Amino acid sequence: MKRIIASIVAAGAVALGALAAQQVKWLDLNHNFGAFDEGLGPVSYDFRFVNTTSEPISIVNARASCGCTSPKYTREPIAPGDTASITVTYDPAGRPGHFSKYVAVNLSGDIPQTKLTVEGTVVGSAESVARRYPAACGETIQLEGALMVGEVTKGQMRTVFLDAYNRSTHEISPVVENMPSYLDVTVSPETVPPGQQFTYIFYMHSDKCPLYGIVSDSITIRPAAGSPEGCTIPAIAVVREDFSKMTPAQLKKAPKLALSETSLDFGRLSDGVTTRQCVIRNTGKSPLKIRRVYTADPGVSVSVSSDTVKPGKEATITVSVDRQALPGALLNARVSIITNDPDASVTNLRVVGEL
Repeated sequence: MKRIIASIVAAGAVALGALAAQQVKWLDLNHNFGAFDEGLGPVSYDFRFVNTTSEPISIVNARASCGCTSPKYTREPIAPGDTASITVTYDPAGRPGHFSKYVAVNLSGDIPQTKLTVEGTVVGSAESVARRYPAACGETIQLEGALMVGEVTKGQMRTVFLDAYNRSTHEISPVVENMPSYLDVTVSPETVPPGQQFTYIFYMHSDKCPLYGIVSDSITIRPAAGSPEGCTIPAIAVVREDFSKMTPAQLKKAPKLALSETSLDFGRLSDGVTTRQCVIRNTGKSPLKIRRVYTADPGVSVSVSSDTVKPGKEATITVSVDRQALPGALLNARVSIITNDPDASVTNLRVVGEL
């Protein structure tokens, strides 16, 4: 029995020795280029290893994880005890921000595959950054655009992501100021290294928004609290009423909006302010609530005589046009009427005329 155990131990030792002989010693497996300017062009690093086996070996192949990374190596046999290298090059052209890429290396024999990793941060050129983040916000931050929240049903919350880029050579801690009460924001990450991308995550709480329809506000973005640098960008949302929970019986008894006319023709406008009126009638069976009556067209203003119209009753919309404030020779405006009529929650009234 002792001889059998001794034989097993001896065989195990031989196997371990053979396995050890099939290893190579890499001086390092990872390299960080740090932050560097895109204009520097491709950057390279030599990953070196020593052949610690008892036989010559060779590099069979080396495959990069993407086309932006390329390996270069010798195909000549590497004698025991000799040193060889694989040069890994990363091309930053058009790739601002942080990167982490690897090259999978296969050696001859039974040597396991090795992964070599390169990483770093590309501080993008003005042209490269502008292609992805076209909106400059001072000298430090580039944005992908304005804050477009989109359509939100009243009572619900909507999350919107706005990507940005730190084009400076220093770390920043972005903040958002002067936000309306219905918006909240977090920034990820909170601290942004130079040349790094980051994201503003906005939360639109429609129940806190006092308006229906198109809601247009603005917010101020700064690279840090108290910084004099920054910019103001639009924040736009569309708030709709939620009719999805109404029962068939409720829909049958719902209010109904009817306009006396769908277009107000002011004809040829004289100097000063001219007014015309339109009548809203509720032909339904429940009170018609006028959530909002508004226009975004310059030179045109609007008011309504009542915000609630009982069944069978009427309210008056008054539209005023200031000739001197019109931007062109023709008047072609739109007045939006938002109500709790589930079949016509948004009704448009055209306003036309000429100078």
